[in-house]
Amino acid sequence: MNALKPDALLWIDVETTGIDPEHDQLLEIAIRCTSTDAGTDIAACHRIIRPERLDLIAMNPAVFTMHTDNGLLHAILDADPQTHSPQAARNAIEETIENLADRFHLIPAGTNPAFDLAFTRKAGYLIDGLLDYRALDLSTLRWWSRFHHRPDPWADHHATSHRALDCIQRDIEEYRNRYQEEHQ
Repeated sequence: MNALKPDALLWIDVETTGIDPEHDQLLEIAIRCTSTDAGTDIAACHRIIRPERLDLIAMNPAVFTMHTDNGLLHAILDADPQTHSPQAARNAIEETIENLADRFHLIPAGTNPAFDLAFTRKAGYLIDGLLDYRALDLSTLRWWSRFHHRPDPWADHHATSHRALDCIQRDIEEYRNRYQEEHQ
């Protein structure tokens, strides 16, 4: 815990047109703040992002298929360009995190928060200074279990729809289970 503010986990997930923040675009972002045991929800924010230009032909075919199957591309095409613009999403996420940072020491969390934060940085989000530079990366916990010849407790439950809210919910549930097992 920070001497001045209690710690909180800031779960983050993004959906994108690919895996390269230099060339690919954000399509969806969600954050959810919880207590460090993930037992208490504090706040959340979710935005579908309608890019000014979206080149579906240039999108990786696997990503295109995934986001067609999960309905994200349809939601983007149906979204109002003003309320779902990249700037509107950035403003909403930044405002939510700024409000949380006034009360909590925020630790980024998720399956790969470094990936998610790289996309927010490239998209101009001004949140890095509000978050701890370290992160709770669930991928590291999964590797640790594997390297220590322990069963991966999430091996059968990792699949999601590849929508930001679903991925965050999965991560929180996995973390809660692991936390509860460690504190029995």
